[in-house]
Amino acid sequence: MIGDEKSIWRTQAEALANRYAVGSGVAVIFLLFGLIVVPALVRERRKPPLPPSDKPAAPSLGWLDQADAPPSKGKEIPPIDPETVLKPTPRLIARGEAVFKQHCSSCHGDTGRGDGPAAASLNPKPRDFTQAGAWKKGFHIPEIYETVSSGIQGTGMAAFDFLLPADRMALVHFVRSLGSFDHGQDDPAKIAALANRFRTQAVRIPNRIPVRLAIRKMAGEQPPAPTFPLPARDEASAAAPLLRRVIADPERAMRTVAGTRRRDDPDAVARAWAAGSPANGFAPAVASLSRAEWRTVTDALLGTERAPEASEEETKR
Repeated sequence: MIGDEKSIWRTQAEALANRYAVGSGVAVIFLLFGLIVVPALVRERRKPPLPPSDKPAAPSLGWLDQADAPPSKGKEIPPIDPETVLKPTPRLIARGEAVFKQHCSSCHGDTGRGDGPAAASLNPKPRDFTQAGAWKKGFHIPEIYETVSSGIQGTGMAAFDFLLPADRMALVHFVRSLGSFDHGQDDPAKIAALANRFRTQAVRIPNRIPVRLAIRKMAGEQPPAPTFPLPARDEASAAAPLLRRVIADPERAMRTVAGTRRRDDPDAVARAWAAGSPANGFAPAVASLSRAEWRTVTDALLGTERAPEASEEETKR
């Protein structure tokens, strides 16, 4: 009887210990949830909203390749109210700073002094927005908006007309905020004209397709390149060694041949093929051919056989 009682007590103790272990595990899980997950949710809810923009949000792809971004249907964004963009506000300047860091800081630098990492390779150098005398087209709102929209020819300043008007205006206000000098008054007539553009012009966002699909479509639309196998090593024709010498990429070279104009002018053909090598499929050695070698090569590739040149004696006759 004593042995049976001990066995019963042992079984009850083990059951109690198991229940305690399970309860402790559940309590630990709830404690971790309260310490980690709940504060994160609270912080997320308290996070200030991002400045609004009429620019469509980029697709969220996670780890997927950007080249495989899902297609999106184009749409028309209606005109914007000029009053919402013509005057600087903290929200507009914050949006402009985000656009500036994405598109402009590589050249103009984070503080707009023209000292970005790409500035060393540019001539002329990027503008220093902090100095009144460094603005080429003026530092008033209409002039800056036009510069952002159209770029500056002959410089590294490209046109950013792909940005929506509201984002361009946000960029204008942020760029102006980088200089502490007096920007003066804007021309009322120019401000009125700019406001009228915002009030009347809608923006059309085109359809977008994945980059890989676009590449496949472009490749499918490209006509097949004419084929021209290089002469075999044992071919004894006069053109064979010359063709093996000057053709580096037969497919590219044949595209070049197919697009060659003025075929009756061997000098023009020679200049064009030599200037485009090696990107056009011809080796740099093409520039060292003699006139007679050029005739042999062009006859073989263009089929422009000509009568042999007259000798000096025949010319005198």
